[in-house]
Amino acid sequence: MAEASPARGRWISLTIGICISVACIWFIVQKIDFEQVKIAFERFEWRYFAAGVASLAFGYAMRILRWSKILNAAGSSVTFRQCVAPFLGSITLNNVLPLRLGDVVRALVFPTSIGVSRTTATTSLVMERLVDLMTLLICLALSLALSRHIAAPEWLKETAMSLAIAGTVVLVAIFLLSGAIAAGLENSPKKPIQAAVLLLKSFEAMSRTPVLATLFSLSLLVWLGEAGLFYSLLIGFGLPATPTAAIIIMAIATLATLVPSSPGYVGPFHLAAFAGIALLGGSNDQAASFAVLSHLGLWVPTTIAGAIAIASAPKMFGGLRRLRAGEKAGSKII
Repeated sequence: MAEASPARGRWISLTIGICISVACIWFIVQKIDFEQVKIAFERFEWRYFAAGVASLAFGYAMRILRWSKILNAAGSSVTFRQCVAPFLGSITLNNVLPLRLGDVVRALVFPTSIGVSRTTATTSLVMERLVDLMTLLICLALSLALSRHIAAPEWLKETAMSLAIAGTVVLVAIFLLSGAIAAGLENSPKKPIQAAVLLLKSFEAMSRTPVLATLFSLSLLVWLGEAGLFYSLLIGFGLPATPTAAIIIMAIATLATLVPSSPGYVGPFHLAAFAGIALLGGSNDQAASFAVLSHLGLWVPTTIAGAIAIASAPKMFGGLRRLRAGEKAGSKII
C-alpha cells in the first residue's frame, strides 16, 4: 500500500492539472469569435515570428551557459557543449510529460552522462529556479511601474513590487545562511538530513558573490531573449509594442506555468497571455491569437531542439539504469 500512495498522488496532481487546463481554455473559448481569430492570424506578419524565435534561441543559449557556470561553481568540470543535450532534452520532456518530469530527469538521470553528481545537479536546478523567479518578479515589478501602455490596476503593481522585494530578501537570506545551516545539521546521523547537508553545501559553493553576479547577469539575458519573442509577436499582430509591455506579458505568462496544468503548460499560459493582451488594449480575438502563437513559439522550437538532442545523445539515459539499480538496492535494505 505504501508504494501505491506516491503513484496515486501523481495521478491526482495530473487530473487536477488537466481540469485546470480545460477550465482555462473553456474560459477563453467563451470570449472569442473563431472567424475573427482566423482573420487575426491571416493579418499577422510572419517575418516577425522568425525574429522572435531567433531571440528565444539566444535566451536558451544563455540558459545553457548559466547552467554550465553553476555546475562549474560547484566543482564539476563541464563545458557549455556538454550541457547542451541534457538541458535541451529536459526541456522537451517537460513539454510533453506531466508534472515537470523533465526537471526530475535533468536532476537524477542526465547528469551522470557528463560526470555530474545528482546532488550537484539537483542543487543547480534549485538555484536556477530561484534566480529565475526573482529575476522575473523584479522585471515584472519594474515594467509595471514604468509602462504607459498596460492598464494594470494599482493592486497588481503593488503586489508585484511586494513580491519582488520579499523574494529578493528571502533569496539573499538563503544564499547567506546555507553554509551555517549545513554546519548546524552536519552531525546528524539521519540520512535525509545528511542529504540536505550535501545540498546546502553545494548551494553554498554556488552562492559566492562572483558566481551570483554572473548568474544574475546571465538571467537578465535569458529573460530579455525570451521577451524578444513576445515583443516580435506584438509587432506582428500590430499591437502596441514596447519592451516593457513585452516583459510584462512574458512574466505573467511564465509565472502562470507554476499553476498545475496538463503537459506543455496548456491553459494557464494561454489565459495569462490572453489577460496580458487585454490589459494592453487588444481585442479578445487578438488576445487569443497571441496566446496560441506565443505558446507555439515557445513550445515547438524547444521541443524539436530537445528531441534532436536526445536522439543525438541516447547515452544520457544510462543514468536511468543506475537510478533503478539504486532504488532496488534501497528497497532490499528496507
